[in-house]
Amino acid sequence: MTEVSKSFTGKDGSFKAVDGVTLSIKEKEIFGIIGESGAGKSTLMRFINALETPDSGDVYVDGVEVGKLTGKRLRTHQKDIGMIFQHFNLLGNRTVEDNIRLPLTLHKYKTPLSLDEVLDFTGLSDKRSSYPAELSGGQKQRVGIARALITRPKILLCDEPTSALDENTTYEIVDVLHKAQHEYGMTVVIVTHELNVIKTLCHRAAVLDQGRLIDTIDVVHEKDGRSGKSYHERVLEVLKGD
Repeated sequence: MTEVSKSFTGKDGSFKAVDGVTLSIKEKEIFGIIGESGAGKSTLMRFINALETPDSGDVYVDGVEVGKLTGKRLRTHQKDIGMIFQHFNLLGNRTVEDNIRLPLTLHKYKTPLSLDEVLDFTGLSDKRSSYPAELSGGQKQRVGIARALITRPKILLCDEPTSALDENTTYEIVDVLHKAQHEYGMTVVIVTHELNVIKTLCHRAAVLDQGRLIDTIDVVHEKDGRSGKSYHERVLEVLKGD
């Protein structure tokens, strides 16, 4: 995307949620967008699947200018993009199985994954007949991940996917997302304000502040690569330092 900007009107008047941002995301990388609340992270990410349209600037995905897509071409573009949400967005009156299969009831997909595969991949095989109210927060987010994966998306957008979870569950979800990218070869874009999520999961990250791009950083991982450590070990690491 090149020089994208977006303004909204709030109670104090107009403000720029995104202000002249230019960035490029590589195919099949895990790319983070980080910043404080109100930095413009989610707005920027939603340009990719055209849930938001910039007031100015251009957004290209696989060489296609997203802003010029309409009708069937726009729907086809959006079908190739999965999304995971902060508060899970599950239907409370549907079982886990029904929630996961929901995208397949709304659109036709050429090569969707099987329900059994995504249930097994996300560790939910024994929960297929459960309802959301019977699940923990981490299990609900696993349902959200399975629902996104079943369509075999080219791009997976994650909007604060761990901010409603405790630290231990956050690392579990980060691990599932990492394995999903490795297994299915998607481009993953994750919006978060949690530095540990970026450090553990992402290849690169864009830092936003008040709608502006401050920096794009190559993320350095520890030698063990992923979470790897127990909750107790991570607590000691944070509280005691080296």
